[in-house]
Amino acid sequence: MSNALTKEYFFCYSVPLFKFLKMDKGISFICYALHDKTHKPFWMFEKNDELKTALHEYQYR
Repeated sequence: MSNALTKEYFFCYSVPLFKFLKMDKGISFICYALHDKTHKPFWMFEKNDELKTALHEYQYR
């Protein structure tokens, strides 16, 4: 994965974290896909202040 993508987007591979971001915080994701090698699902979110705050809250709950 290129550095440009990881600087602009957050790739969430955790179902509990995804549910927190989407259902509890109402943050929209850009896309849902399966990792090409592991076939595990992930959700891509745009990095912004709202996401940063939610991730910080999730980490310390």
